Amino acid sequence: MKTLSSLLLLFSIKSFSQRRNYFPDSDRILNCNLIDHGNFARDDKKTLKIKFRKNKMIEIWGDRKIIIESSLKMIDKCTFETEIKKIKTKLTSQDNIHYVGRKTKYEIVETGKKYVVLEYSCNEDRNACTEILEKVK
Repeated sequence: MKTLSSLLLLFSIKSFSQRRNYFPDSDRILNCNLIDHGNFARDDKKTLKIKFRKNKMIEIWGDRKIIIESSLKMIDKCTFETEIKKIKTKLTSQDNIHYVGRKTKYEIVETGKKYVVLEYSCNEDRNACTEILEKVK
């Protein structure tokens, strides 16, 4: 019994130490409620803005040149899946129509007072991508 307790303690310490910390002020316990209702931006220039509403995620690229509306379904506390429902674009190219219906699974891997870090499969599931989104007012 002592051996089992020691192993469990060792593995729990090891798994906690493997947790990524992109920022020193990250929450010790993930606050996945940040995405329940809020506005986020990827960088200071706000080239990508993301709005989370009840069961919806809206991505706004550039100066509203591309707007992607997706449904959002929570899988568990910190994992959610989106499905692209509509793409509005001011660009002349209309080759984006094949993205409608595409699903993406996101995992919240880190949170802080004003940011959330998401991981998801990208490049047609060949890579894992990370997005750091800052909460904006």
